[in-house]
Amino acid sequence: MHCILVILVIIFAYFKGDWHNWERYYPSMLYISVASFIYEFISHSHFHLWELEKGLLNLMGVHLLHNILINPLIGFMFLSNIPSRLKKQIFYYAKWMVLFWAAEWLANRFSFISYHNGWNIWWSFLFVIIMFPMIHLHYVHKLRALILSVIIAAIYLYLFDYL
Repeated sequence: MHCILVILVIIFAYFKGDWHNWERYYPSMLYISVASFIYEFISHSHFHLWELEKGLLNLMGVHLLHNILINPLIGFMFLSNIPSRLKKQIFYYAKWMVLFWAAEWLANRFSFISYHNGWNIWWSFLFVIIMFPMIHLHYVHKLRALILSVIIAAIYLYLFDYL
């Protein structure tokens, strides 16, 4: 499943991404990737809230696919097409949030992701509602996004007994 997902994301990114200006989006793609790796690092030493299930690849391969290809390319497609008008932006954000959350719901339904230690699909929904605006904020105001990311991460760490 993860291999099929990476192929689909690459195909969609090829057609939907703003490849002429990819360097503009690269710092935010790294932000997404690093944030995913930080979650993996923290959860490895304590406990996972969610876990991608292995398929054809081992668990390390699955996480590398998501953290290096899938997540940054999703961010790239998202940032490549944000409308300039606020009203259209709200609909655009909502579309991405629903799509991402629905994909996770399906992944959970077919056992490609599992939830642990109090995490569930509704926590994921809250996370997605925060995630897409944070990606955009990082694109336009990197320092603000980094500071706010630390605060949000600390709140999650506290809520789920990491701190």
